[in-house]
Amino acid sequence: MENRILIIGDGLLGEAGEAAFRCSEMLLCAEPNRPMQFSINAPVLLSISQLFSRASSDIIGKKAGRIVLGLGIDDLKRERGDGSLVAAHYRELVEELLKKTQSGLFLVTVPRDMLPESDGQVDLLNDSIRGLVDLDPERVNVFDWEKHVEDFKEKQEERGKFGRSLFSEDAKPSSLCITLLSMFLEDCILKELKKKRSYHESV
Repeated sequence: MENRILIIGDGLLGEAGEAAFRCSEMLLCAEPNRPMQFSINAPVLLSISQLFSRASSDIIGKKAGRIVLGLGIDDLKRERGDGSLVAAHYRELVEELLKKTQSGLFLVTVPRDMLPESDGQVDLLNDSIRGLVDLDPERVNVFDWEKHVEDFKEKQEERGKFGRSLFSEDAKPSSLCITLLSMFLEDCILKELKKKRSYHESV
């Protein structure tokens, strides 16, 4: 269904999927007259490879017009930081969704601060995620949360000792981080919806 938005995420969206639920509420508040349905699977407890094996029921069967994937951080922890292995599983999932659905896919990158000991593996995964756009530039988009976090941190550093951290000492997202991520996702989704609407009005 064109108006259904499926959000699937692991710990990237909060321990209880808070960012996904808050984003859906913010979208409804911002666009109360827009026909929108939400299906949220967060926090998903499956690995990306397990999601792939269950894609027909857990993702494809939802018949969503748009699918937001906020995955990767939990898999990096499971695979002891092997970014190339996680990237391979991620690519396999995206290829399956492109093959079996007509949905637009929106991939959320992972902030380095969520796995500070990763030794570049988060960057490797994010580079792979950004590269998945090449599979189908019309249907695959990236919501670059990692870059947004870095931009926010730079602005916070200008405040000196008054700046606030987005992540706790054990690399978990703070309440501020959840709020910022919710706003970021809302903004990205609204921009995509408006772009789609402008396209339909012009043809």
